[in-house]
Amino acid sequence: MNYFELFEIPLQFEVDAIKIRPKFLELSRKYHPDFHSHENEINQEKLIEICAAVNKGWQVFQEPLATLYYALQLSGKITEQDNPTLSADFLMEMMELNEQLVEKNSNQCAVLQEKLHQYKKELYEGVKSLLVKSPAATAEIEFERIKEYYYKSKYLDRIQKRIESAEDNMFSVQY
Repeated sequence: MNYFELFEIPLQFEVDAIKIRPKFLELSRKYHPDFHSHENEINQEKLIEICAAVNKGWQVFQEPLATLYYALQLSGKITEQDNPTLSADFLMEMMELNEQLVEKNSNQCAVLQEKLHQYKKELYEGVKSLLVKSPAATAEIEFERIKEYYYKSKYLDRIQKRIESAEDNMFSVQY
């Protein structure tokens, strides 16, 4: 089931989750099996499937990278089997960040957080004009830039999670 069609929004790279929240609530009420207990078993199963799709679609639209991946997937421009090639410069910078993360003191984590924030900001600035376009109006070369943005952002998110985990471990109290 296509989540964009389910939520009655056009296929797009970015979705404003706040704007579609009313639609999510409407669909949740409309298809929730508890509101249709009088239905036969076949209809109940169908309602459960639709309700699950509503919830999964809502989860996708809550995460910008998940939304981007889903739109690229629906456009036939990305698959789970893709093996992205990122620039050597980017990979070297990420390796440096990872090495700094190993040192993990609180000041270092704060510096790394700031570097990551700056990387993400610069990365987004480079493609934001493409992300507002409809996938149908996007040229092949633009899809390549969007995919590169997606893969780099995923990489940065993994490092972000490692930093947060390091901070949690640093400040957790041992009993």
